[in-house]
Amino acid sequence: MKILNNNEIEQQVIEKLKTIKDLELPVNIYELGLIYKTSIENINDKILVTIEMTTIHSQSGSTKPITHLVRSAVETINEVDECNIKFVFTPKWDLSMMSKEGLQKLRDAESRNYQM
Repeated sequence: MKILNNNEIEQQVIEKLKTIKDLELPVNIYELGLIYKTSIENINDKILVTIEMTTIHSQSGSTKPITHLVRSAVETINEVDECNIKFVFTPKWDLSMMSKEGLQKLRDAESRNYQM
């Protein structure tokens, strides 16, 4: 079994984050720009992933559902022993943080809603 370096683990983390849809919008949390930072640390031979992320609205209700989804997805990576999520609200999220792919998915979803 190949041992992954931190860059390879980070790429796997990003791929896992891309599988998690926002709870309100039809776009994944990575393409929405909700992920501000990922860091990988090796502490006592354990791989710890820390994710700094935000929510679309700082007044959003509970962060528990999305925290559970993120932690569960990232901890399925064989090399990852633990995933911690830290919510940050500076800078405040806005549409400019979305990837081009995320914006297109949002536009596509909006056009499908108007066609119904």
